[in-house]
This record gives sequence, structure tokens and C-alpha cells, in this order.
Amino acid sequence: MKNKLLIIPFVEVFSKAVSFLNVLLLVRILPIQDYADYSYIVAIVLWSSVLMDGGINSLIYNRSLKNKKGGINILFTSRLFLSVVIISILGLLFILNKPELFTAGIVFSFTIYFSSSSALVKMLARGLGYIKVDLISIITEPLVRFGFLLIIYLTREYYAFSLNLVLVIYLFASIIAFFINKYFLNATFSLTLSLGSIKMIYKNIIISLNQSKFYLLYYLMFIGISRLDILFLESYSNKQDLAIFSSGLNMYMVAQLFFFSIITSQFIKLYEKRNLLFKFIIPILLLAVVCSNLISVYIFKYLFPIAYIEGQFVLNVLIIAILPAVINFYYITKNNYENKVKLNFVLLGLVFLIKLVMYLVLKPTDILEYCYIFLIGEILLSCLFGIKYVYESITNK
Repeated sequence: MKNKLLIIPFVEVFSKAVSFLNVLLLVRILPIQDYADYSYIVAIVLWSSVLMDGGINSLIYNRSLKNKKGGINILFTSRLFLSVVIISILGLLFILNKPELFTAGIVFSFTIYFSSSSALVKMLARGLGYIKVDLISIITEPLVRFGFLLIIYLTREYYAFSLNLVLVIYLFASIIAFFINKYFLNATFSLTLSLGSIKMIYKNIIISLNQSKFYLLYYLMFIGISRLDILFLESYSNKQDLAIFSSGLNMYMVAQLFFFSIITSQFIKLYEKRNLLFKFIIPILLLAVVCSNLISVYIFKYLFPIAYIEGQFVLNVLIIAILPAVINFYYITKNNYENKVKLNFVLLGLVFLIKLVMYLVLKPTDILEYCYIFLIGEILLSCLFGIKYVYESITNK
């Protein structure tokens, strides 16, 4: 089992490589103005997806780590109905504030629901030790999405693909991927909807939210910290800067998610031998920062359209944040495992508020200012976790 677990990060590397190709295809398919709209929609919907999920994914993963399977289908069902409610509210907000993005926003909301459902399958399988299902869930959606995007890219000269149509294809890919992942999971664990009366569904949603409320709150802050920059860029700057920042951010996210997958797949080992984090993962992170700064100019010169060339400077700053971000993620996962979810919410909420105040006071217009604020947020959170760790070490002596 331990040897098989070691395969997961390498499969994640392949998955992130495919996701990287998907980003490259998307920026070549969409005009830069459409890519800016896409980035804004992603920021809004991903933040809203925290409410759609209700913290249930994190709760299920934490339970699966302890091999607690009871009530998972009730949580899964509650998550579906909660998502429908949040998507409906989100659609209303798009109509009131950005009516031109209503269709794209709703379609992408359902895409995120099915994508996060695949993530639920992956994390449930990972926590329960179903390695085959875990591996399939890692690669399915990126590969299906890549297939569709490649067809679009090769036929773009013959047909003009609008943002709405591309997002509909994204939705189709996420639905296919989810049902493939669920099919393989059902061989070891039957993930089904527990349908009943409206009253019973409502009762189950309230029970589920009561169990997961602090997972919901901390994850709301977690996503908010990483997506706040996009929202203020849309308000204070122009679409080209928004698209350029997003291109660098997406490259950073590909690298970040790879290291996050190491934390989740090897968490028990890292928890029992915490020196592994500092002996192996941190040196690799430092190497990633150096390599990224050396090759970013070539990435944006040869792989991106010329309009995105300044994305190299964005990536050069953002990649520095990967060091504190991965350390933060380890301590977040550790606190969840130790049932200290409320502490995560408090620390993340504090950083979110500080970052929000910085944007409201500074009102930055230069794209690099957003990069520095992004970096400051991750460093500040690391400092808070460090202070908490030192305090516990002193008081436990």
C-alpha cells in the first residue's frame, strides 16, 4: 500500500502537465478579452463553490482518513441540493451585476459542481485507500477536457468558438469525467443519492451544514485569499491586465496543486514524521522557485500568444509564494485532522481581512502590485501558523 501511495504524486504530475496544456490551448482559442471574462467568472464561481460544497468535501475526506463511512451518502445528497440553491442565487447576482456573463456563469457553475464531485470521489478514495479509484479520478477530467479542447483548437479556423460554447463543452467534459470516476468508485464504495421527502432533504442539509460549518467557513476564507486579487483586478484595472495576471496565476496553480497532492496523499506519513516536510519537500520547493524564474521567459515567449508575454513577470513573483503556501496547506490539513478546523477559520479569516483592507486602501493599478499583495498574504499566513506552532511547543513543555 505504501509503495502504491508513492505513485499518486507522479500521476498528479501527469495530470498537472495535461492541465498546463489545457491552459495553453484555452489562451489560444479565446481572444484575450474573452479569457479575461473567463478568469473573472472562474474567480466568482470558485468562491461560490465553497458555499455549494458547504465544507462537505473536506468533512468527507477527514472522515475517510479515519475510515468513517457512515452518513457519506447523506452528505453527498445534501451537497447536491445545496449546490442547486447556491447556483440559483449566483445566477440572480449575475443578472443584476453582469448580465452579459449570466449564461457563461451558470454553465461554469454546473461545470464546477461536477468537477468538485469528481474531487470528492478522489479524496474519498484517497482517504479510504482505494488507490486505483484515486489514480483514475486524478487523470480523467484533465484528459477528457484536453480531448475536447484539442478538437476545438484544430477546428477553430472553420468555426468560431465563443466563450459560452467553450464552457458548454467544459460542462460536458466534467459530466463525463464524474460518471467515469463514480463508476470505478462504486466497485468498492456505493456513492448514491439518498432521496426522500422535501422535509427530509431539508433536515439532512441542516444536519450536514451543522457538521461541516467550520470546514465551510475556513474554505471560504482559503479560496477568498487566493481569488481576491482577480476580483479587485477586474474593478481597478483593465481586461488585458486581468488576463495576463490570470495566465501567470494559472501556471502557479498547476505547480501548487501538485505539491498539495503530495500533502494529501502522504499526509499520515508527514504527520508522523514531520521532519520529512523540511528535509525533502521544502528543498524541492526552493528548486521549483529557481527553475521557474529561469524558464518563465521561455514559457511565455514560446507557449503563450505574444499578448501574454508580461505573464512571465507575474509568474516570477507568484512562484515565490509556493513555499509558504505549501507549508500553510500542510498545517491546514494537520489542524483539520486534529479537529482544529475552527482555528483554521480564525487564522485564514484574519489574513483575508488584512488582504481585503490592503486592496481597499491601496487601490493598486499596477499588475505587479497585485503579485506582491498575493505573496504577502501567503507569507503572513505562514507567520501566523509559525507563531501558533511556537506557542504550542512552549506551552506543551
